Amino acid sequence: MIAVFDDFIQDEQLLNDIVNDSSFFSNPGIYKYWNGWWNGEPKNLQQKLIQYIWRDNMPLLLQEQVHGFEYWTGTQSAEDPNYYNHLELHYDDDVNYRKQTGERMFPIMGCAYYPPNLTFTGGDLHIYTEGEENSPEIIKTLPNRLVIFNPGHVVHGVSEVTSGTRKAIAINMWGDEPWSVQNGFIIQE
Repeated sequence: MIAVFDDFIQDEQLLNDIVNDSSFFSNPGIYKYWNGWWNGEPKNLQQKLIQYIWRDNMPLLLQEQVHGFEYWTGTQSAEDPNYYNHLELHYDDDVNYRKQTGERMFPIMGCAYYPPNLTFTGGDLHIYTEGEENSPEIIKTLPNRLVIFNPGHVVHGVSEVTSGTRKAIAINMWGDEPWSVQNGFIIQE
């Protein structure tokens, strides 16, 4: 299942906050975990976005028990040597748990959100809903677009960014607290 929602954020203040917050996309690749709004108010803008998506404006009916949300930002750039220009094919899972046990622990559901005001080419999201041996579903990275899919069950990656810099925030919904949170590998906020 893939669901794509254009012009997703309608709250102009939230959009402006994301665009103008220089820390929103700082520290890409640093995984964080939030136990959700039912355990306390959002402490940062990323958590406000999670609440906006999954509590206030969830466009899909999900009947899962949710423990919390893992989130991180990603940057791919054709011009900045500090970043890769693509993202390898992968499944989302608790990487540290897999390394320790050889088993996979994965999220219930996930999403990627693309902010406004970025200029780049390439960087499409490739989702292999029919397996890696078949052609992927290709989702363009458009401003203010939300893509919901199950990243723990389908291989996905990002094609090469050929000019500019692509930024996104990924958010995974977990039914149980990930092993990596319990063991200090993921920052709990």
